[in-house]
Amino acid sequence: MKYKKIYPKQSINHIVKFFWIFEGDFGETSLYYHSSVASVYPRLAFQYIPGMMVLENAVPSRLFVSGFQSQSNSYYQLCANQNIGVFGVYFQPYAISLLFDIPANEITNHNIEISDLLGKEGTILEEQVLECRSTQERISLLTRFIEKRLTILPPNGKNTISLIHHLILRDGKTKIQELLSAQFISQRQLERNFKTLTGFSPKHFSRIVRFEKSILNAFNNSQSSLTELALHSGYFDQAHMIRDYRAFTGKNPSTYFSEDQSLFITE
Repeated sequence: MKYKKIYPKQSINHIVKFFWIFEGDFGETSLYYHSSVASVYPRLAFQYIPGMMVLENAVPSRLFVSGFQSQSNSYYQLCANQNIGVFGVYFQPYAISLLFDIPANEITNHNIEISDLLGKEGTILEEQVLECRSTQERISLLTRFIEKRLTILPPNGKNTISLIHHLILRDGKTKIQELLSAQFISQRQLERNFKTLTGFSPKHFSRIVRFEKSILNAFNNSQSSLTELALHSGYFDQAHMIRDYRAFTGKNPSTYFSEDQSLFITE
């Protein structure tokens, strides 16, 4: 099994967090399972060796060959029982709205085939990516595609993106009133801007950011107790952290951490 991250060139690093590849040869006796949990980061994936499946009520169904895994406040299970190869783009939270002029809240919690979201343009991009012979070719192709779609943001868009980065840097710990004071806008306008760009209200966005940070903290401090992890990650107490893990992973923290997710830690 192989997982690798490749960081983007400077011209698109405000849109793309990193590119990634995942390869594995799985059989009936070595089934692969992966829990996809809540995240503020949307992804675009291309299966150059298709075989990934989604489990729904324990029944597997084929995942799209190419498509978007949007930002999510929920969870689902992926699995594979054959040879697979996936190339993907791990976007910044606001990227889908910025690149494709689509309100992010319209696609939250959806897996969408690239042709369904982008039409003929998506079909052509899929064909081009799958015809590439190397990871570097795919990265160059996607980089050119993203550069062509970049547009100039209106001032309110820039301001909201600045707040998004602020919440991420603060691990979701900034109070909403502080954001309002910094921007001199109403809470209603702030929430509208946030939902358009990220798919979530500032409060819910912060909650998921804190949850994602707690996962990283857990792997960096594996000897910490759940209480220590909760307080270090900005939770009021362990009970609040457990509530979030049940909502965002479907599991208690101890159960989630018993699974090896270290391959996919994003920082």
